[in-house]
Amino acid sequence: MTLARADTGFTLVETLVAMVITVVVFGATLSVLDVFQNQNRFDQLRNETQDNARTTIDALARELRNGAAPSSTTPGALEKAGYYSVVFQTIEALKGVEVGSKNVTNAIRVRYCLNNSQPSNEILWKQTIKMKGPEEPLLPTVTTCPDPSTTDYERSTQVVQHIVNRIGAQKRALFTYVPASWSSVGQITAVEPNIYIDLNPGQHPGETQLTSAIDLRNENRPPVASFTAVELGNRVVQLNASQSTDPDGLALTYKWWDNGEQLPSTSSETETTAKEVGSTQTFKLEVATPGGLFNSETQSLKIK
Repeated sequence: MTLARADTGFTLVETLVAMVITVVVFGATLSVLDVFQNQNRFDQLRNETQDNARTTIDALARELRNGAAPSSTTPGALEKAGYYSVVFQTIEALKGVEVGSKNVTNAIRVRYCLNNSQPSNEILWKQTIKMKGPEEPLLPTVTTCPDPSTTDYERSTQVVQHIVNRIGAQKRALFTYVPASWSSVGQITAVEPNIYIDLNPGQHPGETQLTSAIDLRNENRPPVASFTAVELGNRVVQLNASQSTDPDGLALTYKWWDNGEQLPSTSSETETTAKEVGSTQTFKLEVATPGGLFNSETQSLKIK
């Protein structure tokens, strides 16, 4: 006699419990996978943003080191220097000059500026315009970033996003300059870009700083005027400008004035005519470089 086999299996409750556990485990797995994918995308975007910043700093360094002095009468390699904007001229890397172009050096004007319309995501812009001839156009006075005028700049490109130099109460300069005591662009010898990047402000892993120091080569600095005025025994004043110097080592030319009247001498040393005892004489020296940059100094001397 054969006995019937018992039917074994899961009850409805056991099946439901197993399904619930499976859904929970599967859901947790998907959540972890989603977090991993989001973090991976975030890391890729952060790396891409940092690469863009490094590429921009490298490009800025090449352009500044290949800079063109604005003109023979404009001191410095820079045209404008600000904490969040810098303007200069450089030579564009082209194979040849365009046919019929009067811009034989391929000079272009470049502007880097930081747009702060969204402090948690500031955008660094690069704007350029090609020179039309040997005389550069007037320097634009617009401070808006980017400059909306196509007359001022022909091309405008976003080069770096997610910058946070001015987020919250922080006012960290994008560009600093050497020496720190500069008062005119002609005194600047180096540019130091400082970019702070943060894709998710206030969250881990926090911001990243990228910085560099770029020495300027074509500074085109003005000369320094300095002279002595010494009264000789016969009430004649000896003027000596041998202390005058040019930072770039260029030869200087000299012009002298005595009480507003220009003297005929153009040498570094000269003597005046005899002066009246007790009178006060005002002397002026102007020194100039072959490129046309100049500086002057004025002194007064009471004749004994």
